[in-house]
Amino acid sequence: MRLFGRLLILLLCSALGGFAQTTSPASSSTRPAPGFSLDTIDKSIDPCVDFYQYACGNWIKNSEIPPDQSQWVSFVELNERNRDIERGILEKAAAGGAGRNGVDQRIGDLYGSCMDEKAVDAKGIAPLQPELDRIAAVRDKGALIDEIAHLRLVGGSSLFSFYSASDLHNADAVIAYIDQAGLSLPDRDYYIKDDNPKMKEMR
Repeated sequence: MRLFGRLLILLLCSALGGFAQTTSPASSSTRPAPGFSLDTIDKSIDPCVDFYQYACGNWIKNSEIPPDQSQWVSFVELNERNRDIERGILEKAAAGGAGRNGVDQRIGDLYGSCMDEKAVDAKGIAPLQPELDRIAAVRDKGALIDEIAHLRLVGGSSLFSFYSASDLHNADAVIAYIDQAGLSLPDRDYYIKDDNPKMKEMR
């Protein structure tokens, strides 16, 4: 049982890595590749004395916090790598060409339209105006309920969130969850404080 516990900690530390202690830029060639690797282990450390440094020591030594990050752990590194891969897929789909199938065309066209900053800036909030007008027209609780339902149907998440996930008490079951979702501003003071110019401006 003790051996299993040590192996579990080793895997977690290898996945989580550790916080790097420097803020100088790190090139992709000097960063360890995401994923489990025995190279993250610092075998100069006695695991019975400091198991964390034993399991993660070399990852910490060889990893640097990029200048645009407040912290750097292997999960963040893995997330960045995934985003690079996804961006490559989207840019390839947006480039067009005879080899695109229907799915690639839809993905590429959507991505291309989202990245067309000039067109987006030129339209301003005009595409959102119908939705803003619907919200402004709400005058009572019944209309508010209808608007919240409408926002849910078009992909919004106001007041509450509704989703499916594994049952915390039974991993074999997927159940429905309802949770609070807020209104978009950071906290209640943004909605009620009149003596704070910043909050009035945000409203």
